[in-house]
Amino acid sequence: FNGGKVMVLYVGGTQLSGGKLLQTQTASFTSQSAHNSQTFSASNFTDQITPSASSSKILVQFQFRSHVYQASNTEVQSMLAVFRQINGGGYSQIYPSSDSSSWGMSVATGERGFWCTPQINFLDTSHNTTNAIDYTVYARRRLSTSGSVNVGGSSHIAQVVLMEIAA
Repeated sequence: FNGGKVMVLYVGGTQLSGGKLLQTQTASFTSQSAHNSQTFSASNFTDQITPSASSSKILVQFQFRSHVYQASNTEVQSMLAVFRQINGGGYSQIYPSSDSSSWGMSVATGERGFWCTPQINFLDTSHNTTNAIDYTVYARRRLSTSGSVNVGGSSHIAQVVLMEIAA
C-alpha cells in the first residue's frame, strides 16, 4: 500500500485498482478454548468493526495457534470457520460457506496431539450495512466421538485484523 491507497495493478494490459483503506481494527488474545463437540462453538477470538459505508469490503484476517488432541485409537479432525454477526442479530457461518475446511490426524495407537498455526483470510463483500459487524472463529470436532480441538494458547498471541476498504 501507498499512502492509504491500494496500488494500481495491470493484468493483461488492463488497469485494476483497489479502493482506499478506510479503517483498521485489531485485537490480540492469549486465551485458549477447547471444543469437544461435533457442533460448532465460539472461540475467544473475536473482533468488531463498524463500516462507514454499506458498499465497503471488509478484509478479515485471523492468525492463531490450534491443536487437536486424541487419547484413543480413532481419528480426530478439526473444523474451523468464521461466523459473522451484524448489529447483534445472531451469528451465522460466513467463511467457508460449507464444512469443507478442516485439518486433522489419524491415530493408530495411543495418545496423540498435533499443533499448527492456521491463518484465515477472506474478503467479506456481502455485509451491506453500516451497523457493527462481529467476526468470531468457531471450532468443532469432526469424524470422531472423542478428542478435543483447541484454539489458542496462553504462550501464543493470536491476532484478528479487520480492514474496511472502499468499494
